[in-house]
Amino acid sequence: MRRALTISFCFLFACNNLRQEPPRTPEGVVREMREADRILDLRANGAEVDEDTLFAALRTASVVYLGERHDQALDHSMQQRVLRGLLSHEPSLVIGLEMVQHPYQRHLDDWVAGNLDENALKVRVEWDSRWGHDFALYRPIFELARARQLPMVALNARAEVTRAVGRGGLASLSEAERAELPELDLQNTAHREMVLAAMGAGAHHGNPDDLYAAQVIWDETMAANVAGTLRAGSPRMVVLAGAMHVRAGLGIPRRAARRGAEPYKIVLCADHDADVEAIVAERPPIADYLWVHAPQ
Repeated sequence: MRRALTISFCFLFACNNLRQEPPRTPEGVVREMREADRILDLRANGAEVDEDTLFAALRTASVVYLGERHDQALDHSMQQRVLRGLLSHEPSLVIGLEMVQHPYQRHLDDWVAGNLDENALKVRVEWDSRWGHDFALYRPIFELARARQLPMVALNARAEVTRAVGRGGLASLSEAERAELPELDLQNTAHREMVLAAMGAGAHHGNPDDLYAAQVIWDETMAANVAGTLRAGSPRMVVLAGAMHVRAGLGIPRRAARRGAEPYKIVLCADHDADVEAIVAERPPIADYLWVHAPQ
């Protein structure tokens, strides 16, 4: 009897350990929606806040920007956790996507309506060639949007236009391509310095003015589409975009605000072993809130 009890106990202990083991796939990490190690209010000198305080603050904004490092599952986990936190207090919101270029909007509409399966969606928005990052990292949010009937908005500019500008400047565009462009602010020194620094050595393989203009086309196009969505009557929008597009508000947020899309809030991520003190000390703050990932 004692031997049988010992075996049973060991079996149960092993099963419990298996259940507690963290997901091994990137998608599993996203679905787990891990809590933050810390959430820091960067506009209050890094004061620590809880999730309820964060969500309450984000609900005061018309646009919430959730910056990501595209290949980091934990950043996508934050996005899903924040989305669900906001939805727990309001019935609906709009999800804006850097990942899909605006001519493909109808396919996002078909996805939300349940008229496309995943493979068809990826083919029709040309996910692999125009975006390229693992769809599995985004799948939980796409599924959430369809389940809750949350509109998804394709924000980005056509790659053909930004690629042409990066290689040959604005002068290389056809008249039809120029007609696609929103108003461009190319005079923001802080934004230019940030973009070219992020490009690093890559900026030396092309004309810096042309590379910067291509980046501005991305940001201004997404900003114009964010503002247009709000003007169309959407009460709140959550934008999923690369961290550089929202950092310090220099990319999309201020450009969208110039078009009326305000107030806004920005959330960025940091790994648990990052130099958080240095991030908190940056001026202007890189975001409103810093979500510090818990150790895995």
